[in-house]
Formats: sequence, C-alpha cells, structure tokens
Amino acid sequence: MAERTIDGKVVLGSIALVVIASALSAFFGAKLSATEIAALGFPFARENTAESAFLNSLVFLGLVLVGTLFMLLIVRARRAFFLPFVMAFAVFFSFWGILEVFAYAVEIPGWLYPLYEPLSLAVAATTAALIIKPVSVLLLDALLLIYGTMAGALFYSVLPPWSVATIAAVLAVYDLYSVFRGPLRRILEGTVGGGGGQPKATSHLRGAVVYVGDLALGMGDILIYSMLSPLYYLYPSPSIVRWALCAVALAAGFLLTLRMLKKKRFMPALPLPVFLSIATYVAYLALVNP
Repeated sequence: MAERTIDGKVVLGSIALVVIASALSAFFGAKLSATEIAALGFPFARENTAESAFLNSLVFLGLVLVGTLFMLLIVRARRAFFLPFVMAFAVFFSFWGILEVFAYAVEIPGWLYPLYEPLSLAVAATTAALIIKPVSVLLLDALLLIYGTMAGALFYSVLPPWSVATIAAVLAVYDLYSVFRGPLRRILEGTVGGGGGQPKATSHLRGAVVYVGDLALGMGDILIYSMLSPLYYLYPSPSIVRWALCAVALAAGFLLTLRMLKKKRFMPALPLPVFLSIATYVAYLALVNP
C-alpha cells in the first residue's frame, strides 16, 4: 500500500528506500543461506515443488488475513487509536526474536553474547517505544526498515525458492483487491479519514508503514520486496548481475505505482514491482540458465 502525496524528492527518496531494502535483504539472506536456519521452516512445507508453493502461499495468505481482519475489527470498533499499541507489542516480540535468530544463525562470537542480548532487547524496545510515542519518525522508519528487511530475509531462508515467488505473486493479487475493494481499503479509510492524511507523528498506522516525506509505504510491501531480493541474488546460484536487473525492475514497478498515485489516493505497492521483477527473474533464468 502506498499513500499519496508525492513530489520529486519523495519519488527519489522512495525509490532509494526500495533499493536499500533490496540490498539489505540480499545481504541478510546471503548471511542466513550458509546456516541451518531452514530447520525453522514450520509451518511451511520444505519441498521446492508446485504443491508446496501452493500450500505455503495459502498458509502465508491466511496469516496475512488474520492480521488484517484483526486490524479491521479494531477500526470498525472505533478504536483506531489502539492500533499503535498493538503494532508496538507485535514488533517488539517479533523484532527481538528475529535479532536472536540472526545471532544464533550467524554464530556471533561467544564474547559478544553478553553485549548482544541487552542490545537486541534495547533495539526492539526502542522500536516499540517509538511506535507508541514517535519522538523521532526518522529513527523509527530506519529501525522499521531494518526490521522489515531482516524479516524478509528470514522468510526467504525458511521457505523453498519457488514458494517465495508464489507467495509474492499471490499477495500481490490480494493486495490489488484489498486496497481497492477489500479490508485494507476500509482500514485506510478508517484511520486516515476523508480529509487528507494525518501527520506522521499522530498517524494510527505507526509501525505498519514507513514514511518517505508524506508517502507511506506499508511494512507488508517491504517484507515482500525483502523476501524476493535474496531469491533474485542467491537462487539458483549467487549472481549480482541477476539481482541488479531484478532490483531495477522492482524499482521501476514501484515508480510506475507512484505515477498512478496522481489519480488515486491509495495504490497497492505490490502488483507492479512484484510481477515486473519476477518476470525479469524468470527471463534471466531462461536466457542465462536454460
């Protein structure tokens, strides 16, 4: 989901954010790929088959639907002000857990553990605190970007490669429906209202979006971009050229999405970036690895 308003600086900043997210997640994915982190794949099927890709996409979509419907219930109950507290709770425990998983997976030196444990807790707690009271929106956005890219890389590492692409495609289709006619549209209308966007520091969507100027990019979008980027870089073998081409396609799709914001108040930020980048990835594999 991307929310209007845009100008030249916002466009450049948002494209830079997409590229940075792609680069960070590719780096994190490469770090995790050399570990045994795939053993944490439950509840996902591990086989790299069409059946597993279909089942995993259903599981992932189900998780997204549960979270979205929970947020919708809060908005429908006219308790949108409660959303930042829910997001702070969810981000605190998931970010803390992700940081701990990374420490386990990359086997940081033992002498660092006494420092790493309180540091990971402090990072997660700081992010949660800023969601509740955003004294620095810039710092919150930076922490959420790191959180989203690490989460995306982790999902890539516990999922079979073709499940990653299938999940992204399924969620892109769902995003198209959800923003225009489904639950996300109702959440946006219930939190932003009809008279223009809220100031970033008072938005009820804090923790669920990252801001570039007045443009709001959903954390779900960053998560999917960050799942795809390690796939583009690492599978079937590491290739910076393949990753760069796919990252350009991802950014181009996002740029086209921004252009459409001139006519729409909200735009789904998954369909064009996902399908353009996946098409580039498949074309590269067909040409270079036939």
